Amino acid sequence: MSMETIATVFNALSQIMDSDLTRQWNRTTYLLKWVAAAGGIKAGTGKNAAFDVEFTGATAGTVAEGSDVAATEYNSDINEPAIFSWATYRTSFQISEQEIDAARTSVGTPEKLRDLFGSRIVSANAILAKSVEQDMLTGTGVDSGGNPTLIGVFGGALTASGGYGGLNPATYTEWASTLLGNGGVLRSLTVNLMNQADNAIFIAASLPWNLILTSAGVAAKYEQFFTAGTGNTGGVPMTRMNDNASDPTYGIGAQINEIGQMETLLWKGKRVQRNPLAPTGKMAFLNTEYIKMQFLPHLPTRNEIEFFDAMGLTGSAGDEPATRMTVPLPVRFVEIAKTGDSHKISARVTVAAAFIRRNAMAVVQDISES
Repeated sequence: MSMETIATVFNALSQIMDSDLTRQWNRTTYLLKWVAAAGGIKAGTGKNAAFDVEFTGATAGTVAEGSDVAATEYNSDINEPAIFSWATYRTSFQISEQEIDAARTSVGTPEKLRDLFGSRIVSANAILAKSVEQDMLTGTGVDSGGNPTLIGVFGGALTASGGYGGLNPATYTEWASTLLGNGGVLRSLTVNLMNQADNAIFIAASLPWNLILTSAGVAAKYEQFFTAGTGNTGGVPMTRMNDNASDPTYGIGAQINEIGQMETLLWKGKRVQRNPLAPTGKMAFLNTEYIKMQFLPHLPTRNEIEFFDAMGLTGSAGDEPATRMTVPLPVRFVEIAKTGDSHKISARVTVAAAFIRRNAMAVVQDISES
């Protein structure tokens, strides 16, 4: 009788999976988290999102002693509404009742996957958040199908000309942002170029920007400013960026945190943050206090509440690595008219975004990443 090996009974043994479900997608939302942290996300109302803004209209000057007030002296600042349309983002999925039951009773399957419905909810939340984040960066106001989108940082929200929110810098010059381009010709990132953006913001608004948002490639070029012999030819002061006061450590580059950001990569004391969704060759100087987002709230119907209770969805968002990618935008989940033995679920969020102090922000483009 020959010796048995594992191959003899391999197919008869049950397949036991590791207890963890490792999601491969990247749906981290960096800019939305900054806006949320500044208190810029809240419920909206009505047919659109509207913000009152004020432009210079008042005048002042010297007059002769004892003179009457001339009719031309009666001037006041000008108040106008900036109006932004709602944009609806949606994702949907369909799962059969058998699939749900099989997942729940599957021994040796990761717990997060056994709750198949909950897992799909987490995924839907994350993909919606990523879609909103993408348009907060590059949205132009309309997609290829003619549907409304957000207008993003690099998609038209921060320009020196053209209408935005129903207002035009040609009429109100203070509504213009700063856009530093080079006619489509790439040039190296320099301290002087960054200073031009900073100075333009100071002159126009005298408000401090608090975040530089850029691509990974441009962030790497900026980091080289602080690495001797690899780009630091302009006399940039060297700093020990990855320093612990009591236990200093040395190395090249800034420390990376748990979400891949270099928290100690700073310029003039403010964060330089890379974003995987940012377009190449561009850098934005933002003041997140003046970036606003509103969502249309939804009151669940009794049928919706009963359905989610029956599915065992208690409101838990799932595991931390997945939920760190979501932001406080309430997503509406509804079961579409049920046919057969499958559940058709649609998730959507309706939002509007506004950059309400454009002259306190700037964009630098045509930056070489090579």
